[in-house]
Amino acid sequence: MGRQMMCMLQLVEFLCLFLCSAEADRNIRFIAGESRFNREYFDNFSFSIRNDQIFLEMNLRRPLPKGWRARLDFQLRVGNSKSFQSLFSTSVDVCHIVNAAKVNLFKKWYKNMLKYGNFLRQCPLKTGHYYLRGWQFGEGLVPPFITSGSYRLQTYNFYGKYKGKDEDFIMSCTADAIIHQPSSDLASNG
Repeated sequence: MGRQMMCMLQLVEFLCLFLCSAEADRNIRFIAGESRFNREYFDNFSFSIRNDQIFLEMNLRRPLPKGWRARLDFQLRVGNSKSFQSLFSTSVDVCHIVNAAKVNLFKKWYKNMLKYGNFLRQCPLKTGHYYLRGWQFGEGLVPPFITSGSYRLQTYNFYGKYKGKDEDFIMSCTADAIIHQPSSDLASNG
């Protein structure tokens, strides 16, 4: 997987923690995104959001063996300010999720992403070109306990210990999104 793919995978994995498998008539509209990447791992890495859809193109220059981790942070915008407050953070073993035979929350979201790109289905990740084109959350993917509002989803991929002396940064992605209820739900609740 390239840096962009790893970034996207981490974002999806993080969302899985909150978006479970519950069905609800809410959806996510992605509005902005940015990324950083380590040129030792990638020749190219571009992450963009256009028309509520996520696009990712990356060229992985060297393989990514097992052992890389993703730190996922789900944040809520505080009032009408520009600042965000962390609601939940976790660190996950990316290859463990990709290679898992058991279908869990992370695996469900990853399988959904596979419909929009050419990501590998097993780790370790080989060198090559990877992409994600036009991926978006559809209706019924956000559980009712997630309130409507503005959110920031951050992923940070690395080897070693997070923020430790042995940390080897791979890539990171940030996406701002708005979670909302359809107007028919708002009318029935009012």
